[in-house]
Amino acid sequence: MLAGVIALALLVPVGYLVYKIVDPPEPQPTPSRSAAPAADGCEGVVDTDTRECLGPVTDISRLDGTIREVTGKILAMNREVEGQPRYVRVVLLTPMSVAPAPAASAMSLDQVRFSLQGAYVALRRANTSAAFGDKNAPAVQLLPVNQGSGQPFDESLVERIVALGDAEHPVVAVAGLGSSFTGTEKMAAALSKRGIPMVGAVTSATSLTAADFPTFHSVSPSNIDYAMAVKDLLDKNPETLPRNGIVVHDRNDDPYPRTLTAAFTSVLKDYVKYPAQSFTGGTVGNPAMPRVFDPIVRNLCSAVNNGNKAKKLQMVFFAGRVADFPSFAEALKERICRSDPLTIMVGATGFQLSLQQVTLLDAANVSVIWASSADAPAWTRNRPGTPAGFADFLKVYRDEEKYPADTLDDGYAVMYHDAVASAVRAIRMAVGRDNIPTADGVQTQFSNLALAHEIVGATGTLTFGERADIDGRATGKAVMYRQMGETPPRLPADAAPYLTR
Repeated sequence: MLAGVIALALLVPVGYLVYKIVDPPEPQPTPSRSAAPAADGCEGVVDTDTRECLGPVTDISRLDGTIREVTGKILAMNREVEGQPRYVRVVLLTPMSVAPAPAASAMSLDQVRFSLQGAYVALRRANTSAAFGDKNAPAVQLLPVNQGSGQPFDESLVERIVALGDAEHPVVAVAGLGSSFTGTEKMAAALSKRGIPMVGAVTSATSLTAADFPTFHSVSPSNIDYAMAVKDLLDKNPETLPRNGIVVHDRNDDPYPRTLTAAFTSVLKDYVKYPAQSFTGGTVGNPAMPRVFDPIVRNLCSAVNNGNKAKKLQMVFFAGRVADFPSFAEALKERICRSDPLTIMVGATGFQLSLQQVTLLDAANVSVIWASSADAPAWTRNRPGTPAGFADFLKVYRDEEKYPADTLDDGYAVMYHDAVASAVRAIRMAVGRDNIPTADGVQTQFSNLALAHEIVGATGTLTFGERADIDGRATGKAVMYRQMGETPPRLPADAAPYLTR
């Protein structure tokens, strides 16, 4: 999502077919792809490469078994809301399927499940309490729409989202948006053109901005925020953390690494002591191999052994997708200067590695410190800096819904919760004809989400007023610091979170 949240793979162009809901299927392949038979019963967009059915989800039997229960709860609450005289609709646009092996996906099934759980808890709290505004205001339906494992963009998917609303029960917002891919930017442009407010959950690419897409908002820190958080950590710990760094980045035209590279280069210029090193990152199903990093690793060792102790390389600012990171770590394990430790700095919603990959970090004499949009393991222990609204969220998530606390670890559940909560807060403030909010009215209220109308979210007490028309991102978001690997130096135990501003 490293995405933006960190995503698990790079997006490559995918083919798809568009099918009408009533008429017999009429394949419409993209010029570069051959047509494939439609997935049985699919009434949306069929990805010809991965066989995924993209579009509104109304039948949980089509979903993977691991996400049926929570999706069923969302649909059940939607049915309950239908019995109320006034309600509006929010579309939850997010990956709800994964590509078949060996292809990788933007989100793993676990991350999909955690995201849905967080979104459902926000929906439940919105319709049964005053957590996000007057519960006597119009109720909210949350309509899940599968964005697909690679988040491809297609105009017909936008039309299906718009068609989910009607005059009495309009679609007044879209929440989720998956990770920061090219398809995400195109979707933001299309929804903004139609005047529909959006709230991204883990979208950190700084190319996703309200300046370019006027109805875009996000509860995720931007990549500039992540770079500012890393700078704040380094500035405050000159005696214990490294001073001399280098940027290693993916050169693909991918919004997340492209904008994180720019942020690291500009914000951390005082710590960047060597020319940036680039690699061509992998694609979906084909992550970069260790040999791709061989020239970079040799240059890193040259910077370590340059004979100038004051300029000796100590850390790497990594701007790439997490799918490529294990190969980078494998190459670092074989470097000739392995006796000298390296600290890798990243910025992401979650930086999830397997136990085997964490062991690889130790073997490579490397540790990772990352600026993260969430640290639920620390927050469940009420560590200093825990957001004020986290306990209320946890009461519903863990104690009432019985979702395991460890499903919060990667941050997706809390981020999706806060994306839906922010949309609901704006909805509850908007008053339209017959007291039914409209998309335009909801969009207007985002600039008023401040002061008395802050969102007491799971990840911070959020406001949109100051940045609503600039980049659309929430301020007051707590950026935490986390570390993997046993290699020193160690992250200070009392490192205070950075608050976006």
